[in-house]
Formats: sequence, structure tokens, C-alpha cells
Amino acid sequence: MILTGQLDSPFVRRVAIALHLYDFPFEHNVISAYDDFNKLLALNPLGKVPALQLANGDVLADSSLILDYLDRLAGQDKSLWPAPLEERAGVLAHVGVAVGLAEKSVEFRTETVRRPSEKIDQPRVDRILAQISAALTWLETHTPEEGYISGNKLTHADIASTVAMTFIANKNPEHLGEGSYLSKLRAHAARCESCEPFKAAPFTDG
Repeated sequence: MILTGQLDSPFVRRVAIALHLYDFPFEHNVISAYDDFNKLLALNPLGKVPALQLANGDVLADSSLILDYLDRLAGQDKSLWPAPLEERAGVLAHVGVAVGLAEKSVEFRTETVRRPSEKIDQPRVDRILAQISAALTWLETHTPEEGYISGNKLTHADIASTVAMTFIANKNPEHLGEGSYLSKLRAHAARCESCEPFKAAPFTDG
């Protein structure tokens, strides 16, 4: 398998970390979603990262769809989704907010960094900031002080939350405030980042 995209993307990174957790060998094709757009269009029609090319030549796009495929390929013993329905629902809820946080954090940078200053839509930026703040507050409330999101085993919730937090910490740390604010989220991200699969796919500021 070949994973395309840079590890400064929380979406590429969540796939790379999962590949390491599943113990699937893969190549990493490091190209920029902005600078190498035409190459991405040739790989998948939306020109998006991540893209995962399978051995048969098929290319999967969208991190959630890629992870669904990989989880089924890994089998139940290595699944990063809990089997019990109620526990799975909790993890799904956490992933939904964490992935949404990553999306809004990337959108914030698109609106404030890549858009010409005279064309910035401030009401839209304010709305995005409110969504980021609300998502962080929700995640803080639903993150345990010790262990992982769903007990003692890493799941997709831990990956999604951590890659979003690390992205924000590196790109827009002002979103995270100071002092004891988000203390559980910060500690959780640090625990996850110390694990080998996370260290094997480190955030790189591309």
C-alpha cells in the first residue's frame, strides 16, 4: 500500500498511525495537497489527501473511508473499534467531534492564512472559532484523566483526538489557551504521542 500526503495533515496522520497500529507495511508518498495539486488530481479526482493506493491499483480517498477499509482488513482481533455496541457508540461520538475539530482547525487556517487579508470573512472566522472552542470543551469533558478514551486500549477516538490536538498545538496554539485549561486533553495527547505508532508517524510541519 502507498499512503499519499504530508504528516502535517491530521487526516493523513491518523491513517499513518492506524497503519502502524495494524502493523501493515506501507510506502509513504510525501506530496503537498497545495503545491502538488495536479499530481493529486491524477491520483484521485478530488485532489485530496490522504489517498491510499492498494496493491490492486485501487485508490481510496477520505480518511474515514480508508480507516473503515483498513479495520476490516485487519480483522476483529486488531480492530480499533470496540465490539460492544454501547462502547462503540461512545467512540464514534468522540471521533465525530475530534475529526470535526481537525476539519475546523484546517478551515481556520484556510480562511486566515491562505485567503488574502482583504477577502477574509470575519463573521465566518468567528463562527469557526466558536466551533473550535465548543469542540475542545466537549472533548475535554469526555476525556478521562488516565488511560485512553475507551479504557486501556487505543481506539480511533484516541488517534483522532490526538492528531487534532497536535495539529492545533503546532499551527495555532492560541486555540488551546493557557494554564489548566484543557488539562485532560493535553495529558491524553501527550500519552498517545509517547506511543510507538505515533512516534513512527510524527507531525512534521510541511
